[in-house]
Amino acid sequence: MLVEVELPVLDRAVIQSVFGLGRRQAIELMHRFGGYRSGSTLLVERSRLVADLDRIAATGEYEREEARHEKLVAALARFRRSRRTEEVRIPVSVGVFDARLNALPDAVQLKRGRLEIEFSGCEDLLTKLFTLAQAAVNDFDDFRSASEGGG
Repeated sequence: MLVEVELPVLDRAVIQSVFGLGRRQAIELMHRFGGYRSGSTLLVERSRLVADLDRIAATGEYEREEARHEKLVAALARFRRSRRTEEVRIPVSVGVFDARLNALPDAVQLKRGRLEIEFSGCEDLLTKLFTLAQAAVNDFDDFRSASEGGG
């Protein structure tokens, strides 16, 4: 037989369990909701906690905080991705900025609707793509003609 007991106060261990928090987070939450010490134990009144949580739910404060948290998580993810890409170094020679379509290496073949690149690794591929992009900038009409079939 299951007996449900409504406790007038909740301790840190209960808060940790109910909310899935670590020790420090549970203590911070309890202080936010009027936690107090009884001897060496931190307690929070159950009725006050429930009332405060109901108030937060009714005012939309939770939804705003959740949206803020999601934006923060997304921003951190973007930052981590950008940090990884900042570590990638594309080896290019000074002459790459003067690249021309007719002087691309044989490993780069551009034909109507088709681009073929032979490469030996990620950095080699990025170098060849960068060189192709520079050639496109420097010879855009020829690049368009080759890619669309006129060359």
